[in-house]
Amino acid sequence: MFACSALAWAADAAPGQALSVPWAIALGVLQGITEFLPISSDGHLALGQRLLHIDAGGGGHQFTIIVHAGTLLAVIWTYRADLWQLTQALLRARPSDDERQLLVGMIVASAPLGLVLLPGVEDAVIAFESSIPWIGVFLWITGAALWLGFRHERRHPPPHPGRMPSALQALLIGLAQVTAILPGVSRSGTTISSALLLGIDRVAAARFSFLISVIAVGGAVAKEGLDLLRHGAQGSLGAGPAAAGFAASLVVGLLALRALLLLVKRGQVMGFVVYLAILGGLAVTLG
Repeated sequence: MFACSALAWAADAAPGQALSVPWAIALGVLQGITEFLPISSDGHLALGQRLLHIDAGGGGHQFTIIVHAGTLLAVIWTYRADLWQLTQALLRARPSDDERQLLVGMIVASAPLGLVLLPGVEDAVIAFESSIPWIGVFLWITGAALWLGFRHERRHPPPHPGRMPSALQALLIGLAQVTAILPGVSRSGTTISSALLLGIDRVAAARFSFLISVIAVGGAVAKEGLDLLRHGAQGSLGAGPAAAGFAASLVVGLLALRALLLLVKRGQVMGFVVYLAILGGLAVTLG
């Protein structure tokens, strides 16, 4: 609902204008909310930029990297204790069994990310990003995955609460994560839902989902940032909008992540399913 309010506010601005600080804050807030809530941040950013005719002055790609960096920092801060423990485990000769299982799972789940480098994948994603109806379809898919995952977990309670995924389960979750390159497919939604379908409890599923996001999102931000440095930035993105977008995505991301973890623990996700169904329908109908 907050995301819709931000978009409605931004829609009052004149179409086609350059990205200003207020617009950057609005999109940073949108990124902070949608990156963690299972409703697809990329899908919302793509819809927002196209439906509102936002022109980032040629710096839209730079801005996307910046706001993703903000939400990445939000995850790192939230899971700083886990990440520090895993770092120490890597430096020890004998990590505990639980630490070893989590580390192996994170590595295995991240391996399928290499599929996004296959020829033609990037072009296909760009084509989907320019199609509002397709974004709507992918939003529907995210909603269906959420409904199925939490329905399965309620009907078949996990036998080992708190247990992290096995290597095979982690691989399947990683394959689900790859689909999040499509605009409208939520990374958190697909990974948490797939973990639930594989018998992982909801709290452990959320924890694993966001821990592997540090690798996935961190790698993507680093790659895109290096590409910008190597080839030069296209267009002009002002320092003011960049800083405003980063700060907004970080602060709102921290709050949204905390809220999502509470909702997942309670199993209260039907609101997201309904929201995705409605937004997807609007995108398909109006696109």
